[in-house]
Amino acid sequence: MKLISWKMPISTKLTRALGISHPLIQGGMHYVGYAPLVAAVGNAGAIGCITALTQPTPEALQKEIHACKAMSKKPFGVNLTLLPMLQPPNYDAFAQVVEDEMASGQLRLIETAGHFKGLEPFVKRFKAAGAFVIHKCVTIRHAKSAEKIGVDMISMDGFDCAGHPGEADIGNWVLFAKAARELKIPFVASGGCADGKQLAAAIAMGAEGMNMGTRFMATVEAPIHDNIKQALVDADEHSTTLIMRTMRNTERVYKNKAAADVLQIEKENPGDFSKIGHLMKGENYRKTFQETGNVEEGVWSAGTVMGLIDSVVTCQELCEDIVTEAERVISTRLASSVTTVSDDEEAPKAGPTMIPHWLLQYSYVEDVVQKRKPFLREHLKLIGEFKAAGRFVMGGVLNDLSGATIIFKNKVDADEFATRDPFVENGIVTKHEVKEWSVVG
Repeated sequence: MKLISWKMPISTKLTRALGISHPLIQGGMHYVGYAPLVAAVGNAGAIGCITALTQPTPEALQKEIHACKAMSKKPFGVNLTLLPMLQPPNYDAFAQVVEDEMASGQLRLIETAGHFKGLEPFVKRFKAAGAFVIHKCVTIRHAKSAEKIGVDMISMDGFDCAGHPGEADIGNWVLFAKAARELKIPFVASGGCADGKQLAAAIAMGAEGMNMGTRFMATVEAPIHDNIKQALVDADEHSTTLIMRTMRNTERVYKNKAAADVLQIEKENPGDFSKIGHLMKGENYRKTFQETGNVEEGVWSAGTVMGLIDSVVTCQELCEDIVTEAERVISTRLASSVTTVSDDEEAPKAGPTMIPHWLLQYSYVEDVVQKRKPFLREHLKLIGEFKAAGRFVMGGVLNDLSGATIIFKNKVDADEFATRDPFVENGIVTKHEVKEWSVVG
């Protein structure tokens, strides 16, 4: 008998709204958020965002969107950031491309970021076109403003994040807890996110998932120079620095020679962007990521999460590792931390007890919906019999219809059910396994 793995899918408002398997977002990143990465993230069951303003023109953005659609049939998103610039791009033209490309239904998520001046009309346009709009915020005050103008969800971006953490310096531990208290719309956790323990913690604090940037840079499919990826692996949580604080446009970047030069010039000329403009050019950023791979050149965003990055993996491996770890933490560590306490002070303070149950795990044939029809009535009848006799705890089909899991109180009942199930007898079940699964009582 071939063993099969069993997973407890994590379903949240984020996964249900966007039709994705995992509550993970690859947020917009300059010179990283291109079609190859976004498609790979989507194929891994999460959702990624093409960075609109990394593209030089609206026409180039449309071409990148088409490339993503050719690489994957999964849902994806576009990030549109509105920032104060001396020569702002034609936001209307970029937004029109996004609206036009939403007609197929595959482009579902719009991630917005930046200042609120002029944001509301874009939110209304995108929502009218059918988009699910998530806005990045670094304070609860800003999140409430975004809530008022109609966004669907907030990406709460804590001080740990790469890029622009704002000027309030609020860490995730307080930011997420307060968002859960204050906001009327859901939120996802952002800033410093990389593993399953964090996803479990974020969900426990009220978040609907995680938005990651830097961690997705260290993936096989990220279209950046391998030297940059290795730098992320070699770095730790001390390898960032904050620039442009005197201009109240703080940015967390990788600590390199270029960033040190910016800090020195800023110290001598506080608040004067013209003195550092030559070091901050986007072209320097692009060349570092796309051409030279010289980690000391260019000022480029990276988060403290580098302290949690120890390898370059595929997007599939990353997403599966995160959700598998989160499932394990939620179903074991968190569950085992809850104990029953008696009101009777004289009663002994017993610890948690582990109650053995047994899982019957099925793997189904393809096109199971059609193939199971002749045997479905007898299958349901058998379930009814076991349930009426108290031999069946619960069960259900996996979301993707690839299999099912049924829980019994003892192994004898699980084995008997598998032996008598017409799905097993008639080849609807290609693999099955019975194994012990203890729960806290």
